Amino acid sequence: MRILVFGAGAIGSVLGGFLAKTGHDVTLLGRPWHLDAIRVPGLSIAGIWGEHRVRNMTLATRPEQAAGSPPYDWIFVCVKAYQTAAAAPIIAGLLGPSTLVCAFQNGLGNYETLAQAIDPGRIALGRIIFGAEISPGCVRVTVSPDDVIVGAPDARVPRERIEALVFALKGSGIPARSSEQILVELWAKVLYNCALNGLSTLLEVPYGTLLEQEPVRRLMAAIIEEAYRAAAAGRIPLKPATAEEYVAWLFTQLIPSTAAHHSSMLQDVLAGKPTEIEALNGAIVRLGREAGVPTPMNALVTRLVHEKERFTGVAV
Repeated sequence: MRILVFGAGAIGSVLGGFLAKTGHDVTLLGRPWHLDAIRVPGLSIAGIWGEHRVRNMTLATRPEQAAGSPPYDWIFVCVKAYQTAAAAPIIAGLLGPSTLVCAFQNGLGNYETLAQAIDPGRIALGRIIFGAEISPGCVRVTVSPDDVIVGAPDARVPRERIEALVFALKGSGIPARSSEQILVELWAKVLYNCALNGLSTLLEVPYGTLLEQEPVRRLMAAIIEEAYRAAAAGRIPLKPATAEEYVAWLFTQLIPSTAAHHSSMLQDVLAGKPTEIEALNGAIVRLGREAGVPTPMNALVTRLVHEKERFTGVAV
């Protein structure tokens, strides 16, 4: 496959690096501070999926450097949620006749934003739940509680193309599977991020520490309960069926399996970058407002994260 990773940060570099390692034609489009450190020694991948050095990739720091022929089979969208609106028309200009797009992103609203510039019949979505950290030229996979999941909300996206992508990911060493209910799977990840990312950023602790204090556990449960009520009012199906079941799953399985992980949101704040809070808890607040459902705990976390951004000098 010929693949363009649009936004080669931590997640994009892991995806692209593993696929290139197994012979796929991969172009990374990202920031010079990272890609310039790759040009001579190659990309270093470390962590729970082994130690790797990947050199056979094309590197681009501007979109025009990623254009050309033959056309890409897939463009992976790995930019932050707040960058999607700016990226969508650029990605549309890089599409070949049969290029498909797969968004491997956090939060809500990315699909709708991409679909304003790209035919939804060409857009797939990927649920990423492995954790990765980045430094110049290097990425480290820290946790992986479940497979990468790929699917498409629009039935026009060829099923065989999705299965081929899943096969390539699995063949490269990334656990993956397909789903015909990708929006349900993405919502489950959004709930996880809403419960954990903002609080771990505010407290500057790994996920596991959040379980140690009863007031924090109650706050996480309230965040999930509000999201379930807002989703129910909007007739959005969720899995598991009730907030109580999700909270039990979160506390007994999801957090323990990622206990040592620091959220990407905290990494962004510490690096002086904006967060994706508006695509997470902020999106729950907006959904609740539209449905007439109060979401005070999600609103509180959203406001506090924005205050932390301002306190640390992040331009928002």
